[in-house]
Amino acid sequence: MRQPMPIKYDDEKCYQFHTKDVPDRCFVCSDNSTRLLIVRHIESMMLVHLCPDCMVNDTSGYLLDNTRPWLGEKGKI
Repeated sequence: MRQPMPIKYDDEKCYQFHTKDVPDRCFVCSDNSTRLLIVRHIESMMLVHLCPDCMVNDTSGYLLDNTRPWLGEKGKI
């Protein structure tokens, strides 16, 4: 049986936010929403904050992405 590929824990490039992203505002409409989602902007492959309405209105431009690091010791499968 094939072993799963190890997870890269320290790949900081995967967790960078877009330079135009503002943490308390939607990346698209600039709304100061009480609920913002962190998603991947497909064009730049960087993280951004989106309000739920903008996420629904442009599902082809953004990707829900599990960007949390895996729990456990580094290098252990």
